[in-house]
Amino acid sequence: MTEVRILVADDSEVEREQLLRTFFQVLGDSVVVKTCATRMAVEQIQLLRPDVLVLDLPAPHRDGIQVLREIRRESPSAVIIMFTADPSVVLQEVCLEAGANYYLHKTQLRELIEICSDRLVRAETAPNW
Repeated sequence: MTEVRILVADDSEVEREQLLRTFFQVLGDSVVVKTCATRMAVEQIQLLRPDVLVLDLPAPHRDGIQVLREIRRESPSAVIIMFTADPSVVLQEVCLEAGANYYLHKTQLRELIEICSDRLVRAETAPNW
């Protein structure tokens, strides 16, 4: 069975647990989900090598952008989804320029699940060489 590894990095334990439950409810056993605080994301990326990273931007944003840049250097092929409560268009542009693949507001849970589902479908249909 094909699996997609997802790392959820958010400073809110409640948010992390909610996303963990949602991923398992919707995607089932085909995902391996780990969670951590945002400040631990770089270390966890190195250990887990996830296919998808769901990253929240802590305050101040400057630190979160630096974490994003560091993660992109460490894991150039990972899909990085900024999942934040900040709807700033300027912040969105900065994140996308810094290496994020997507910038979603926390109200866009359906879109987040669709992106992860798409990664699973791609993994299942990729040739096994």
